[in-house]
Formats: sequence, C-alpha cells, structure tokens
Amino acid sequence: MKRLAIASGILAIVCWLPGGLYAQNCSTLPTSFPGGQFPKGNFLSNFNNSCYLIPFSFGNGATSEQGDTNSVYYKLFFNINSPTLAPPSIPPYELIIVGEFQNSRYFSIGLYDDHSAITQNLTDTSIVPLNSSEINPYQPGVAYVSGQHYGAAIHLGGTPGNLQTGCMMTGNNIESNVMDGTQRHPYMDWNLDPPFLEQPTQYKLHQVDTPGHTNPSTAGVIIIRNYLDLTAATPATEPHVIVRDVASGCAYPASYIASLGNVVTPNSNTGNNWQNQQQVQEHNIYANWQSTDCWGTIPNPYNYLQWLRQDEFTAGSNPDAGYLIANVPSGLPQSIFNANEVMRIRFRVPTTPPTPCVNGCSRSGSEQMRYLSISFEIPGGGTLSSLPDSCPANPLTACTPLVQDPNGYVTLVVGTGVAQPAVATAANGYTWLDLSKTASNYLQLNEIAIRHIMASSGFDCATQGVPYKVGEATTGGAGLMGFYSPLVDYPPVSKLPATATPASSTGLPSTCGVFPSGPPMATSASSAKCGVVFPAPATTISALTTQCTRMPDNPDCNEVYVQPSPPIAIVGGGFGSFPLGLPYHGNSNFVQITDTTQNWSAGFTGNACTVSIGEWSNGLISLIANVNQNGACPMAAGDNLAVTVWNPQTSASAQLSVTVQAQSSGGVRKQ
Repeated sequence: MKRLAIASGILAIVCWLPGGLYAQNCSTLPTSFPGGQFPKGNFLSNFNNSCYLIPFSFGNGATSEQGDTNSVYYKLFFNINSPTLAPPSIPPYELIIVGEFQNSRYFSIGLYDDHSAITQNLTDTSIVPLNSSEINPYQPGVAYVSGQHYGAAIHLGGTPGNLQTGCMMTGNNIESNVMDGTQRHPYMDWNLDPPFLEQPTQYKLHQVDTPGHTNPSTAGVIIIRNYLDLTAATPATEPHVIVRDVASGCAYPASYIASLGNVVTPNSNTGNNWQNQQQVQEHNIYANWQSTDCWGTIPNPYNYLQWLRQDEFTAGSNPDAGYLIANVPSGLPQSIFNANEVMRIRFRVPTTPPTPCVNGCSRSGSEQMRYLSISFEIPGGGTLSSLPDSCPANPLTACTPLVQDPNGYVTLVVGTGVAQPAVATAANGYTWLDLSKTASNYLQLNEIAIRHIMASSGFDCATQGVPYKVGEATTGGAGLMGFYSPLVDYPPVSKLPATATPASSTGLPSTCGVFPSGPPMATSASSAKCGVVFPAPATTISALTTQCTRMPDNPDCNEVYVQPSPPIAIVGGGFGSFPLGLPYHGNSNFVQITDTTQNWSAGFTGNACTVSIGEWSNGLISLIANVNQNGACPMAAGDNLAVTVWNPQTSASAQLSVTVQAQSSGGVRKQ
C-alpha cells in the first residue's frame, strides 16, 4: 500500500486469553492508579482481556488508498499533544500492541509521525515472540503454527514511577519490540532546498526536531500490514492496543479511553484531524515540485509505457516496499477496446517464498524477494485489481496469481471489455485479466504499479535500486531492472501468439543495476527529453547539518550537533546515484563518517558502526549515523567530524570536516 490504509471495519473489543474468550464486568475498573489497585498477577494477566483491548480499523485499502487487494491493513491513530484539540486528560501513557502472528507472506508494524511519514518499522523477522515458549513463524526454516503471539510497545514520553506489582511486564518480551512515537522523520526536508522556498508562493518551513528532542511529533499512526493472509479474521487473531499509564504501569479500561475521545481512534476522519495536515499537504506539494528525471526510454514497439519509481513521500508508505509506476494515458482503455486490442505486460518475477500454506512449508531465506504484485489503479486512490506473484491454496479472498514459466517470466494480458482470447490461458503461458469485470469505472485506469517488498541484498534488479522519481530505463534500450521491469504493448487479439513469448525474446538488454556515468536529465512540462548529464558534475560537499531550519541564510544548517544516532544531511553536488537500493542500512564503499578525535569511522565497508541512508540524489544525501549509542562510536561536543563521499559511478570523492557542537548552542526549530 502506498498511502494510509482505509478504515473499512472495526472489531469488537475482545481478544485471546490463555484460558479462552469470556465476557467480563468492566464497569467498576479503576481509571487512576495511586497505588494498590493491582497487587497480584502481571500486566498481561490483568489487562489482556475484553475490558482493556482497543481494536484497529482494518481493510485492504482498495477504495481510496491504493492498497493491494490481497492484503489486510490495520490502522490506529494516537494523540500525544496535537494542537488541533485539547491534550489528553490522563498522565503520560504508552501504547501496548498485542496480537497473533498470522499465516501470511509478509507482516510488519509501521509507525508514522504527525506528517504521516514513516519514523520506525518492525519487520516480521525482527519481532520477538511474546514469550520464550512461542515462535516467530516468519524466520527462515520455521513453519507456521497457529496461536503464536507477539507484543510491542509504543513509547510516547513520561517517566516510569513505582510500578504496581500487577502492572509489571514480567514473563513477556513486549519491551523487546519498542518504538518511539515521539520521533519525527529525518528525511524529505525542503528546508535544505532553497529553490523550493524561494518560489513566489511562500510555503511553511518543514517542521523538524531539535538535537535535544524538544520539538517532538504530537500525534501519529500505527499501520500493521499482512499480505496474502490465510488467518481468518476473528477477535482472537486480530491485533489490539492497550493504553498503559507510564508511571504505574497499569492500563486504562477501553471504555474510559473511548469516553475521552482524544487518546486513540480507529476512525480516519477523526485521526487525520489530529495530524498536521498543513505539513502533510506541503510534503505532497514538495514531492510534486521535485523534478522527474530520466536517462532514456525503452523503445517501441516493446514498451509503450515508461516506468519510474514513485515519489519518496507518499503518506503512509511502506519502507519495506519499492513502487514502480507507469502512468496510463487518458482514454487508453477505451481506445484499445475499440481497436479490439489488449494490453500485454511482460516481465520477470523474482523468486519468492511458498508461504503462506497449511502443509508445513517455510521460506528458505534465500529468495530474491518476499512479495511482488501488480496493481491497476484509478484516480482517487482506487485499486481495480491486484495480482500477486502466487496465491496460496484455498485463499480467504479471491486471488488471481501471475502465471510464470520455469524462469519466472510472466505474460499478462489485460482486456478492457474484449472477450478473452482463446489462446490467453494458463496452459499457454498467459495470465488473463478483464478489467471490465472489476468495477464499473475501469475505463478510468490511470496508473499501473509494481510492488516489490523486501528484496534481498544480493538481488540488484528490484525497484529499490531505482532512484526516487527517476525513470527505470537507462541508455541503449537497457534499464536498471532488466526484464524485472515490465514491457507493455497493445497487440490485436488476433495477433497474440499461440504460446506466450516472454520478455527475454525481445532481444533487449537483460542486465540490471548498471548506472550511466552521469546523472539523469530533469524533465518538465515543456521538455520531456531524457538523457545523461555530461560531463558529470564535480563531486563537492558544501554543508553538513543535523537539524536545519532553512538554507542558506541560517548558520545552524552547516553544523552537526551532538546527539544519539544523529541525522546528517550532506549537501553538495556530483554525488551520483546510490547503487545498493534505498532505503539502505549498513556499510558501503561510498560514504564514510570519521570522528578523528575519538578515532572511529562509520558507514564504510569494514567500519564498526553503520549508517542508514534514506536519500541519495546528485545534490543531497540524508542519513542517520548509527553512532553515539550504547557506548559504540562515541561523539562529544568539540570532536572533529569528517565526512567523505565517493561518487559510485565516477569514483570522484569529496570531504568536509566540521566541529561537533553542543546541544545548548542550537535553538528551537519549529515551523
């Protein structure tokens, strides 16, 4: 899903219990905790029941959120101190998520700030089971077993006090799965882009945090994703939230939280008002303002639609997914119908796991990708249909798989009202889809999206390897994804071969991950020309900054402030294109941060500490240095910090050094 999931249903406030489901009298439960309210048991034995559990909204996002129709998204909004309403009248609280590992291909818990931008994400394999006797079925070689549970904590500020005995997290691993709901996203900062701010229309500055975390997010959203889920939706299997008092550790009754009306809500209309909608909209404006770039095109007659990676910002987007999109010309569905033609889409599917299943299968861990699907979308965020790489036996909802040959090649034939061609059958290597059978407004088709989730580090043909808002095609008929990027043409029904001819039969280059020596040209409404900028710009670094209010007229936009895991923006030019895929976590041969005072380095191959790279364009690199935490790679005010960047295509390098500043020297940075 590319945007926040739609709220299409609400579960009853009931959940699994060790002894089974049963009704309780919730009318006399305490709503304050001065002491002695829960002298026995522990947090789960006292609060994991129908009196305390709050449901998520859920749906597949296909109505207005560009969701995958083979998925289920659970969503819950929370308020910390949103300026759009009164603050919660309860002391500082945290959110405890409890749920059951479902029998699905992919599962994650995403946390978004008040800009609807991702801040943290727990991917299925990283989630520790609720207790030591349970398993995580998403681990390689582990088969699904029903009744396995997890828990996670969303911290929202406050200081624990004297925890009551019956409110302690004893005997469970909830605190092993922790996220901080007060964090702001570190990327997509238009304060670093003076041309955007110098437009005639004056936009608000991007709201960023401070080195001392004095401008935290005031609200947020939790999205839980399940793709190809075989677990029947029941109150016992669905995720829920418990609102926990930080000081005592005890929980508030669900009915009491509902009566307050400003703590959590599954209702999108209510929750969206808690978000900073001005900043959300300006994120969209900034994303639209940024240029669409391209090196080249795949020539006709092989590809009548050109593919590019979507904008970096899309509200509620999945950080584990890369989206490759093609814009469909207005009127095309009607015109190919009138000509008795079909849309033929040919591409290669990476190897994916056999999960989910009910026969004890498991994923090996060596697959090239966790999940792939292709979706057909209409204006307003509607999804007409989504076809996954494969479908499980006996799916809970209708599922049409992509028919693959032994090498993973797919020939998808899409009709817009014509009768199914006699040759367009699975036996002949075709996948058939009739969009006229999906919805009455199918002629409004305006976008096709390929969804790649969790590409392996050794697979360099995924969407994640394409820079944001850049065309996949390079030069000479090649592309960064080879045949894993679709080829689209419109053959007459009568001209379809008796047996599907795969993309590999076209003779086009099949290599992946080969970047041109220079950056792509920017296109515009007046010029759609693609090409390689040559000679490549010189590699230079002009500024390093952690949190920046506005460039170039603010001195704090060329300073690095001491803090745990500092976000660092590297401003300059000639950085080239990052070839290992974005977002990226780890080390590479292309960037290094060195503290010459403390004698450590991070980010370069072999360094002890790593970086997390969110953005890498020709003029800006945004990353988080995973340093100055838990004693590793310490940083202090006064240290000399040197940052070196190597252009991955030309090997040209640049370095800039700064003195690390104390937090007290930085002001509060609000919009």
